[in-house]
Amino acid sequence: MAYLSLILIFCLISYSYCQQCEQSSDVARFDCYPESGSTQDKCLERHCCWRTPLKQMNSTIKYLNDVNIPYCYYPKDFPTYFVQTIQQTNFGQRIQINKSETTYMPNDITNLTVDLIYETEQRFRIRIYDSIYQRFEVPFQVPVIQKKVNITDYDVKINEQPFSILITRKSTGVILFDSSVSPLIFADQFIKFSTRLSSPLIYGLGEHRQDLLINITEQWKKLTFWSRDFPPVQNTNLYGVHPFHINLELNKNGQTNFHGQFLLNSNAMDIDLQPLPAITYTTIGGIIDLYIFTGPTVQNVIEQYWDIIGKPIMPPFWSLGFHLCRYGYNTIENLLATIERMHNADFPYDVQWTDIDAMSSYLDFTYDEKNFHDLPNLVRELQSDGKHYVNIIDPGISSIQPSGSYLPYDDGLKKNIFITKFNSTELINGKVWPGTTVFPDFTNPNATEWWTNIVSTFHDIVPFDGMWIDMNEPSNFLDGSSDGCTDNKLDNPPFVPDVLGGSLSSKTICPSAQQYLSSHYNLHSMFGYFEAIASNTAMKTIRKKRSFILSRSTFAGSGQFTAHWTGDNRATFDDMYYSIPAILSFNMFGITHVGADICGFGLETTEELCTRWMQLGAFYPFMRNHNDLGQKDQDPASFSWEAQQIMKQAVLMRYSLIPFWYTLHHEAAMASRTIVQPLFFEFSNDENTYNIDQQFLIGRAILVSPNLKSETNTVHVYIPSDVWYDFPSGVKVQSVGVFTDLDAPLSKINAHVRGGFIIPMQIPGANLMIGRDNPFILLVAQSQWSNASGNLFWDDGDSIDSIETKSYNYLEFSLNNANTLTIDALVRNYKDSPMRLDIIKVLGVNKSVTGVTINGKSYTNFLYNIPDQILLIYGLDLDMLAQANQVIQWTITN
Repeated sequence: MAYLSLILIFCLISYSYCQQCEQSSDVARFDCYPESGSTQDKCLERHCCWRTPLKQMNSTIKYLNDVNIPYCYYPKDFPTYFVQTIQQTNFGQRIQINKSETTYMPNDITNLTVDLIYETEQRFRIRIYDSIYQRFEVPFQVPVIQKKVNITDYDVKINEQPFSILITRKSTGVILFDSSVSPLIFADQFIKFSTRLSSPLIYGLGEHRQDLLINITEQWKKLTFWSRDFPPVQNTNLYGVHPFHINLELNKNGQTNFHGQFLLNSNAMDIDLQPLPAITYTTIGGIIDLYIFTGPTVQNVIEQYWDIIGKPIMPPFWSLGFHLCRYGYNTIENLLATIERMHNADFPYDVQWTDIDAMSSYLDFTYDEKNFHDLPNLVRELQSDGKHYVNIIDPGISSIQPSGSYLPYDDGLKKNIFITKFNSTELINGKVWPGTTVFPDFTNPNATEWWTNIVSTFHDIVPFDGMWIDMNEPSNFLDGSSDGCTDNKLDNPPFVPDVLGGSLSSKTICPSAQQYLSSHYNLHSMFGYFEAIASNTAMKTIRKKRSFILSRSTFAGSGQFTAHWTGDNRATFDDMYYSIPAILSFNMFGITHVGADICGFGLETTEELCTRWMQLGAFYPFMRNHNDLGQKDQDPASFSWEAQQIMKQAVLMRYSLIPFWYTLHHEAAMASRTIVQPLFFEFSNDENTYNIDQQFLIGRAILVSPNLKSETNTVHVYIPSDVWYDFPSGVKVQSVGVFTDLDAPLSKINAHVRGGFIIPMQIPGANLMIGRDNPFILLVAQSQWSNASGNLFWDDGDSIDSIETKSYNYLEFSLNNANTLTIDALVRNYKDSPMRLDIIKVLGVNKSVTGVTINGKSYTNFLYNIPDQILLIYGLDLDMLAQANQVIQWTITN
C-alpha cells in the first residue's frame, strides 16, 4: 500500500508521467533496461517508466515468473521516428524517417531509410538502414528483387506519426507484423525493435537447448545469439546462430496458418519473447533486414525461407550409414580392437572417425606416427572394405612450430590469411589444443586456395573421405587473446547481449580483431559458415566427389555446405530427449543432415541408456556414436550380447530404410522438404500436436515414438488421426486420434508407417557400399481410401553433378483401386547398379487375395495373412528399369 501511495503522489505532481506510463497489463511492457542492475534511478535517467508488476501489487501470492517482467519499461511518448517522405519505387516503397530527440544509447542515428520490398506473393522484406553512412551487412547472396509483385497474400500499412509498420494476412486479417507495440531505437551499436506475434506458439530461434515449442503463454524468455563453445545447457548461447522462427496463427474458423520471420543480421543479439505475445530483437550492429514469410502452410514457410538461405546439400550416399567415433582411442591398437570387435559382432557400419588424440601434438593435418603409426594403411584397408574415414580439424593453427616445419602456418603467413589485431598487421594469438595459435580468416579470397592446398597435402598421406570441422565458433581457451583486447567500442560496446561469460571476447577472439570483410565483431558468428564453404570446396576439389563436412558452428544457410551435430552433450536421458527438438529445429533451419552424439559424449553411459539411444539414433538423419576421453568404450559391440542384438536390430532397421532416407535428402535439396519434422507439420489443425517433441516424423510417412525414460517399459504417445501400421510387423493400429500407452520394453522402439505411403527399402549389407546392389523392397501402406504413393531417387551416391546431368534413376510408385500397384520409371539414366525388386509388402488388404499378376502374367509367389491383412509378394527379381511402366495387380474377393 505504501508503494501505491507513492505512485499516487508522484502522479499528482507529474500527471503526464502517469498518463504515459499507464499499462493495463504486465505483458504489454517492453524492457527499457535490458542490462543487469536495473534500478529506479537508472530507469528514470532513460526517461522510462518504473513500476512494480501489476500482478505482484494486486496479489499476496508471488507471480511465478515476475522476475522476468520488466520494472523499467517504455512510456508511450518515448522518442521515436516520424515519416518525412514516402516514395513509390519499382520494388515497393522507400520511406525516409527521422527523429528530433535521441535516446539513452550513444551515437543515435536520427535519419534512417526504410525499404519495403514486395518480393513475392508470400515474401515481404523490410530493410532499415542509415540514410547517410554505409553500415555492415551480412555478406549473403540473396535474391535481389527489382520489381514489386502485384498480387500478395499480405497487406501493408504505414503509420506516419509515429512511424510503424502493420502487416496483416489478407485472407484472415491476422496480424503478421506490428511494430507499433514498442519504439524503434537505431543507434550505432544498439538496434531494437519489436513486433506483435500472432500467437504465443513459436518455434525455431536456434541454436539453443530448449523444447521445440517456445511456449510463452505465461513466460518471459530471453534467447541470446553469439556463437559459443559450451556444452548444451538451457538459457545459454550455443554453437550456432539462426534468428528464424515460425509462428502459428489460430484462426476463428478453426483452421491454422503459419508465417515466419528471419532477421538477416550476424551481430551479437538478444531476442526477447513475452506473453503479449510479442518478440523484441536487440542487435548491436549491422542493419535491420527482416524477411516475413507468409506461408500459409508450415512447409510453405520453410520453402520461402530456404529460397533466401539456400537449400540443403545432397550428401554422399555412404554418409547415411552408421558412424563410429570416440575421443580417446589413444592408440591404433585400441582403434583396431574396436573395428575388429564391431566386425566380429557383425554390426553394419560405414564410417570410422578419429578425434584429436590421433594428431601429433594436437596439430592440424598431422597424425601421431608413434601411437597411430599405421593410420594411412588402416584407412586404405577400411576403404577397400567399402567403409569410409573422417578426421577432425580445428581452426586454430599452431604458430610456434619451427620455421619451415609446419606447412599450414608457413603457407598461411605467405598468403596473409590469418586474422590480425585491430588496426594492425600483427596476428592475433589465442590458445587452443596445440598451444599458441592463430586463426584463419575464411573471408579472405586467398583462404580457400590455402585451405585446399594444406588439406590436399595431408590427404595425400591419409586419404580421408570427409572433414569434421570442430571448435569453429571460433573457440579459444583464453578470453580475447594472449595480449587481451583493446579498450575500443568493438571490444567494449555500450550494450552486451546476455552472452555466456558476460563479454563478447569470452572464450573466443577479440571482437575488434580484423578480418578481410570486416571486424570480427560483425563476422564472429559466421566463422563456421565460411570455414564450411572453404572445406566443402577443398574436398570437392581433392576427391572430385560430393563433400561430407560436419561442422559444430553454423549460421543461417550453412546447410548448403555442411552437416551438423548438436555438440558436446552428456550421457543422460534428458540429453537424449533434447536431441529431438534440436534435430527438428535444425531441419527447419535448412541443415537437414543432423544428429546428436549417440549414447552421450560426456559422462559415463549405461547399457540401458545406450541401447535406447541407439534405437533413437537409428532414426536421426545423421547417425554417429561418439564419446569423450576417459569414458569407457560405448561402441555397440562393447556391451552385453543381449544389448548388442537389440542395437543391431535398430541399425538394420535404419539400413533397410536407406533408399527412403536418400530420396528424402534429394527432396530436401531439390524441393525444400524437411527430412524429419514435428507432428504439427502434417497435422496442423490438431492442437494436440503443437507441443509434441518426444515423437517425430521421418518425411511424412514414419512416426517414431522412442522411450526416453529410464527403467520404464511403456511410452505415452499420441497417434494422430489417420491410418497407421506398426513397423516392421505391419499390424494396423486400432486407436488413433488419442494419447495412449504403448509397450516399449528395452528390445523395442515404436515406429509406425502412415497409410497412403509407399516406402522404398533395401535388404541391408555389411555397409552401404557393399549393400548397394542388394534387392529392393516396397512397403505399401494403404490409406483409408485404399491408395498410396511414393518415390525413389537413385544414383551412384557420390557424383557432384549427377542431378544436373540427370545421371540418375527416378521412380514413382502408386497404388490405385486397392489392388493395382504401378511402377513408373520416369528417369532411367543410371545403369551401373541393378535395381531389382524382390519383395512387395502391402498393408491393410482387408479382403482375401486369390491371385497376382506381374505385367499381365500370372505370378504364384505370394502369401496373404488374413488376421493381419498383409499381402506379401516375394521372390520377384523384377528389374524396375526394364520398362517405363510396370503393373502389379492382385485379385481380391468381394
